[in-house]
Formats: sequence, C-alpha cells, structure tokens
Amino acid sequence: MEKSLGHEIAYYYDQQTEAEWERLERHRTEFAVTMRALSEHLPPSPARVLDCGGGPGRYAIELARRGYQVTLFDLSPACLGLAEKKATEAGLALAGYEQGTATDLSRFSDQSFDAVLLLGPLYHLLGEEDRHQALAEVRRVLKPAGLLFAAFISRYAVPRYAALYDPTWPLEQQERLEVLLATGRLPPRGGGELEFLAHFDHPSQVGPLVQSEGFEVQAILGVEGLVDRIETEVNALSGQAWEAWVDLNYRVAPDPTIHGCTAHLLVIASEPAWRSALRRIAGQLDEAGVAYKVVGGAAAVLHGVPEPVKDLDLETDADGAYRFQDLFPDQVVEPVALRQSEIYRSHLGRFDFDGVAVDVMGDLYRREADGWVPTATATETVVDLDGTPVRVSWLEEETLAYIRRARLDRATQCLPHCDRDRLLALLRGERKIGVL
Repeated sequence: MEKSLGHEIAYYYDQQTEAEWERLERHRTEFAVTMRALSEHLPPSPARVLDCGGGPGRYAIELARRGYQVTLFDLSPACLGLAEKKATEAGLALAGYEQGTATDLSRFSDQSFDAVLLLGPLYHLLGEEDRHQALAEVRRVLKPAGLLFAAFISRYAVPRYAALYDPTWPLEQQERLEVLLATGRLPPRGGGELEFLAHFDHPSQVGPLVQSEGFEVQAILGVEGLVDRIETEVNALSGQAWEAWVDLNYRVAPDPTIHGCTAHLLVIASEPAWRSALRRIAGQLDEAGVAYKVVGGAAAVLHGVPEPVKDLDLETDADGAYRFQDLFPDQVVEPVALRQSEIYRSHLGRFDFDGVAVDVMGDLYRREADGWVPTATATETVVDLDGTPVRVSWLEEETLAYIRRARLDRATQCLPHCDRDRLLALLRGERKIGVL
C-alpha cells in the first residue's frame, strides 16, 4: 500500500475509533449474519485466527469469548488500543495486538493460522496489485485447507446511501458518480476533509478476485440480507422476533440477486488442500525422475479455469505408476494394478494425501471397437504452483477430451481460457493426440 494512502486510512480510523466500535451496534444485522457465517464455517475453538484489519476488535473479541486464539492486526494504533481496552473490560485476552498493513504479513510465519478474517482491508486497498498482494499474504499464512473470510463493499452502496441521506447527490456529483460506476473508485472530494477512501466492487468481481489467488470460493453472502438501509425497526427487535430476522437474512444471504443491494459482501473461501498435496507430489516425482502429467479438473484449474477441484488425476507410464507407489507407500488406498472397465484400461492406483484423493493411471488405454488404443494426453507444459513446477497437459487437449466425453459444460468453462492457435492445431491434426 502507498504510504500516503495508508497514513490517510489510519488517520481516518484513529479519529473515530468509538464510532467504528458502535457501527456494528447500529448495523446489528451485518454483525449477526457475519457471526452466523463464522459459527458455521470456522473449525472448533481453540483454532488460531488472524483478524486482519479488524479495527477495534468487535469480531476478534467475540471469537475470543468463544474460545478462539485471536490475533488482532490493524493499520490504526488507536483502534488497537481501544480493542485492548474493550477486551480487558470483557475479561478476555487476545493472542496479540499487531499494527501493520494487510499487504505485509511477514511477521507471521507460513501456515500459522487456521482462519483469517479480512473484513476491511480489501476495500481500502485501492490498487489491484495491493489487493492481490494481501490475498497472497493471507494464503501464505493459512494452514492447508484454512479458511478466508473476506469482506467487500458493493459498487451500489454509495448511491443507495445517497438515496437515504443525500438524494440530490447524483445531480450534484455526476462526474464522481460516473467514475464510481465505471471503475469502483470514488474520487476524493478534496478540501482536506476526513474521508472514507475505498474501492467498491461489482458483485460479479469478488469471487474471481479471490479465486485468482488460488482460493476455492465456498460462498458469497450479502450480509445485510433483505434489510440494508431499511433495518432500523428490525434492529430494535429482541428475542424470537430478532432471531427470526437473523435466520431469514442468513438464509437469503447467498442469493446473488440481492448482492447489488446489500452494502457488504462476504466471501468465504479456503486454501485448497489439494495444492499442498500436489506440491509435495510434484517435488518428489521430479526428484525421483518419474515422468507424469496432471490431467482432468486440476489441470484446468492450473490453467486458470475457476472451478472446484475434487481430486487429483495423474497420468504416467506403467513403470511410473509403480514407482509412484514406492515413493508414497503410506498413502496407498488401492495398490497399483492393471485394471479395466468397459471403456478404459490402465495400471491404476488410488492414494490419499491427508484427505485429498489421488488417482494414478499408468499406460492409459481406451476401448475402440474390439481393441484398445492409447488415450493418454500427448501434450505437456509446466505451470508454477506456488514456487513448485508442475507438469500438466495443455488446456486445449483437456477441452477436447471433455467434448469427446460429452462434458460440454466443462468444455464451455475451459474454452475462454484456451489458446486459439493451439486449439486449432489439435483440431486440424497438426499434432497427434489420443483424446479424440
């Protein structure tokens, strides 16, 4: 983050720490729905949680009350001071109070947290590079399969706010409105006033941004549910009536049709366990000189196609399949053996890497008429997976394999990411492949 911008944001929150603490009392639905999401998705306490950009600690203190080991990390020294005071008043102690920027979590070691709350920084990081850097830092400090809770402010939050409090704003601030709608940036008013500087995301952008840094998105929630800007009467409720509204708003929060009309969007994502498993596998196979390729869904994701990975499929030759088994004896679920179905035949073995299912196929053949023909992928490239080179088939060949198997939904997802010339070369037969 630029030093001047960071200073402005820190100064903004330093000047209104109490108002920031009280904000979630005024907007009870936002707090209640977010806590419901945390309760549903977080691992059991005393898991380690980093509340990155947590301000005066409303969420950090509540999680500490529930037994979590929470480190609060924020840009504002005044917010951290208020958080420590509030925790003490509640008879609680956080694991730490750290001051800094979300783009630099270097004081925390790799894979040191079970979950990270990023409930403020991403909308205060105005530069795209800074937003990516913050997400990359979060993934570094998360344990395998660790959880990210990332908040965004919707693109339309500003005009909705204006409709309630400043209805002539679109007429008087036409230029600022156009910039906001086009870029998500609201130009500062100037004049030295204390100002809320933020990036406002279109709802369609938040999932792809998180996915682009290697996370798998589990849910996107509009945390104000149905009551954004019309919450006053609801927030005054208590008991069963209040809980009924929390239940309703949490129930509808995943519905994308309301995401443009809620102020805050919460993305729940995970650091996929398959990535650490594949880094381990690729490193040991390369060191042992075993030829392999990642194929199937994981191959598509490694090429940038946003979809969840359920398991890993690796192709090799027959000797490579048995050498794989020798390298990973403790992960064997079904030993490598020559197996065949009505359609495929290979030296197949099944393995488990801490819950990640891995199928290894040596000398893969497909039945054609009365015989068997080689059907293993013929293309190969290398993709960098968090510093580990991984061998993977071309996305274009994977796409054609999906088409042959009538998986047109998967092929449609892959096509926008394909290289046109490579795809045409395969279709024209300029490079022989076995998938067609």
